[in-house]
Amino acid sequence: MSHRKLTRRLARAGLVAAALGLAVPAPANAAEPGGSSAFGLNVTGPAHVPPTPAVSSATGEVRRALLREERTGAVRATALDVAARRDRAHSKVAGVDVPAAHLNAEAVTARCLGGRGSASLAGAVVAGRPLAVSPPPNTTVPVKVPGLGDGSVVLNKQERLPDGRLRVTALEASLPTGHGKIEAVRIASATCGHARKARPVHGKPHGGKPHGPEIAPRPVPVKGDLPVTG
Repeated sequence: MSHRKLTRRLARAGLVAAALGLAVPAPANAAEPGGSSAFGLNVTGPAHVPPTPAVSSATGEVRRALLREERTGAVRATALDVAARRDRAHSKVAGVDVPAAHLNAEAVTARCLGGRGSASLAGAVVAGRPLAVSPPPNTTVPVKVPGLGDGSVVLNKQERLPDGRLRVTALEASLPTGHGKIEAVRIASATCGHARKARPVHGKPHGGKPHGPEIAPRPVPVKGDLPVTG
């Protein structure tokens, strides 16, 4: 099949998918400057769940939805919806349950628009303690997992990536699992902003400022321990 015929066939497939409301794969240039991305949840550590569902786009909107995610006991969710386009990204996860942290939420949402981000939590509770609906960036809530050690939950985690884009994660739990291992559970994440071009490692840019990643807002600790029982 010629390259031209293949291109036409792929284009027709994309139009059919769009008409049926199906998710269209992100374009090949998704990593180019200005590209945005989002995912519903991700688990790393002894349990592993890749970013699910996940989208990225440097042009038009790409959207994916998942009705339920419960392949691991580390986290469960009943509805996940993510979207991304050139200058913005959005992720909403409903029916959140992280048993090890006694963390539950009706819904958590991360938004990123033009390099600025926010997060909102609806009906979120950690060890019986309600969490703020609109927490400041990088609010840290300590938790204790009996017999395993100390953990933490970061709300509205915001971090500036090396290329200048902003990543917002509504909830990120770091929990001990024994034998010195940590499990990280990330829920509702969105990345956007204009990516900078790669610069030389050595030297200084015009104006005399050194190269390096920008500093994200400092964590806002919440005083007091929140024991997790069970």
